[in-house]
Amino acid sequence: MYNVALEILNILECNGYKTYIVGGFVRNKLLGIINNDIDIITSAKPIEIRNIFNIHNKDNYGSIKLLYKGFKFDITTFRKESNYLDNRWPINIEYVTTLEEDLKRRDFTINSICIDKDGNYIDLLDGISDLNNKLIRCIGNCSLKLKEDSLRILRAIRFASIYNMKLSNELEESIRQNSSLIRNLSFDRIKSELNLIFSSFNCNYGISIINDLGLSEILEIELKNTIIPTGNYLSVWSQINYSNKYNFSNKEKKIINEIRSILKIGYIDEYILYNYDFSNVEEAACILKIDDDLYNIYNNLVIHCKSDIDITYDELTNLVSNVNINDIYVDLEKQILYNKLKNKKDFIISYINYKYKEGEKNE
Repeated sequence: MYNVALEILNILECNGYKTYIVGGFVRNKLLGIINNDIDIITSAKPIEIRNIFNIHNKDNYGSIKLLYKGFKFDITTFRKESNYLDNRWPINIEYVTTLEEDLKRRDFTINSICIDKDGNYIDLLDGISDLNNKLIRCIGNCSLKLKEDSLRILRAIRFASIYNMKLSNELEESIRQNSSLIRNLSFDRIKSELNLIFSSFNCNYGISIINDLGLSEILEIELKNTIIPTGNYLSVWSQINYSNKYNFSNKEKKIINEIRSILKIGYIDEYILYNYDFSNVEEAACILKIDDDLYNIYNNLVIHCKSDIDITYDELTNLVSNVNINDIYVDLEKQILYNKLKNKKDFIISYINYKYKEGEKNE
């Protein structure tokens, strides 16, 4: 994809337009991280980009989506922005002619490094130096940058956490002074950023920054000093308390609730392996620091689902009448999984007759 991007740069350059790769791809390339999300910036106007590549889709704030040789690219015209709506969205966009003017509108120096058509790094704002020094530094005035887009507060913490970097003193102080700007963000947007922080195995560092900056109350979350990271953001959510203003899908809720249930039990046995989704059991095991061969134990379970029990629902209802069948199934599952009862119909019937039918006679 990178070579295809360079080809696009060369095409635009041959047509007389300065063009560069910028942002996360360049940052990650310098860090040795594979990334196939490439953003391109150019002095070409959207109409000129459309004419060169013979595309007809409309631009979005000066950004054109280009499908080229099977890869998708965002190509954005050099621009500057002003008058932000809700501390998030620029109202006024003005096309500019120089790379430096475009870079000055961006958030952090580590995201301002560019690559030209020949594969050379262009670093006008000392982003490479900050990357090497593991420093997150704003471009220009920190407070102004945060007021323009309050999401930058969480983005700064996310970059620091994922790449194990420090916030500059100025950025740290600006976040303290402007922390209330987070309230302008939707909880869905906040959750998206927290998900990225929580997905990192270095999430405890990000959590420590959140706590040190006093952001927990504004974020409406209670973060422990030590979270057991698993690389799964839902495992972190299962270890913390959070406001019901955070929206989770039904699938996410199920995963969080299952992990929490297992953590509350505090151990993992055959019945837990049978009763919960295996991937959720694995997450809980990681948090509980249980290193048993769960995959092998699961594969060797006598039963894996209710239908594996050697008696049908109708046969059970014919055997007993005054006991909830679902309760009997739970009982049978545990007896069979703990090897207290053979999964054979005649043994199961004898057990039912002894435990439940005798009880009916005594009533």
